[in-house]
Amino acid sequence: GKALNPKTLILQTKDALLAGRADAKLADVYSEDVLWQCTTCGACENQCPVGIEHLPLIIGSRRGLVSNGDAPSYLGGVYNHLERRGNIWGLGSDERQKFVDASTLETFDPARHDVLVWLGCAGAFEADFQKSLRSLFEILRLKRVRFGVLSKERCTGDPAKRTGNEYMYQELARANISDFRAAGPKTIVASCPHCVKTIGDDYRKFGYEVEVVHSAVFIEALTRDMRDDRTAPASANDSVVFHDPCYLGRYAGKVEEPRNLLTRFGAEIAEPARNRDNPYCCGAGGGLLFADTEEAHGARISDVRLAQLRETGAQTIVTACPFCSIMLKGAQTGAAGASDVQFVDLMTFVSGRLPRA
Repeated sequence: GKALNPKTLILQTKDALLAGRADAKLADVYSEDVLWQCTTCGACENQCPVGIEHLPLIIGSRRGLVSNGDAPSYLGGVYNHLERRGNIWGLGSDERQKFVDASTLETFDPARHDVLVWLGCAGAFEADFQKSLRSLFEILRLKRVRFGVLSKERCTGDPAKRTGNEYMYQELARANISDFRAAGPKTIVASCPHCVKTIGDDYRKFGYEVEVVHSAVFIEALTRDMRDDRTAPASANDSVVFHDPCYLGRYAGKVEEPRNLLTRFGAEIAEPARNRDNPYCCGAGGGLLFADTEEAHGARISDVRLAQLRETGAQTIVTACPFCSIMLKGAQTGAAGASDVQFVDLMTFVSGRLPRA
C-alpha cells in the first residue's frame, strides 16, 4: 500500500496539538510525500465510522506548502499553464475554437438555447475525449435539445484547488462565475465529474448557484423513451464493465444512471470489485494526473484498478470521466495481455446504438 494513511494524519495532528505544537511547521508534523499521495477520492471520509473529514486537513496542508513554494515540481508547469493559458494543457484558445467550429457549435444564448454544454479542459483540447463530446452533441441534436457553448472558457480551477493553490483557484472561479452570470444559463451539462463538482458545489461558496448535470445523468433522463429492441443490434450484448469515477459515484452519488444507459442500449454489465458509491480510484485526482511518476510506495493506483476491471472478464471498459480514461489507458500500455480490452466512453457507447433515420 501507499505511505498515506488518513487515520495516521489525524492522529499526528492530535498529538501535535496536545503537545502544544500548534505553530509547528507542516514538514515537522507530516511527511510531505504523504500529503502529495492523496488523490482526493474521498474514500477515507466515506469509510470513516465517526465522520472525520480528512480532506480539509490534507488540502489545507497543501495550501501551506504551495504558499511557501514547496509544491512538487510537476505542478509548476500546471500552474503556469493555468495562469497564462487558462487550461491545464497550456494550449491556446485557438485550438478550442477549431473544435467548436468543426463541431458547428453555437454560442450560448438564453433566448435560443435551453442548455449550456461545458467543454472543460479535456473536451476543449484533448483529442481523445473530444470524441465523447461529439457523441454527446449527436445525442442532443437527435433529441432536439437546444444547446450552445460559451464563446470562451477557462479551467474551473479544480486542479488548483485540490493541490492547494487557493489563490489561483479563486481567480479562475471568479472569472468563470462572471462569464456564467453574463451568459445566464439555467442548466449546465458537463462530461467531466470534476467540473460538475467544482461548478455545482464549490462555486456556491461564491454565491453562484446553477443546475449542473453530468452528461450521463442528463442523457439517461433524455432517452427514457428508447428501448433495446428499437436501438441495440445483437452485437451490443457483449459484457461491459463500468468504471465509476470517484467524483461521479462517491461524491455525486450518481451510480444508477450510467448503468441504466448501458442496459437500455443492450449491454450486459459485469461489476468489478469496488463499484458504485465506493469505487476504486483511477489515480488521477489531487493533481496526480500530472505527476511524472507515481510515488514509489506500493503499486500504481491505475494498475490496480485496471486489474480489477479486467478480472470481470469483460472485453469493454466503459468510462465517464476524461481523467479516468487517460489513467486507465496509460495503465493498459504497461499491462501484459491487456491489449485485447477496449475502452469506450459512455456517450460514445450510447450514440453508437441510437436509431438512425
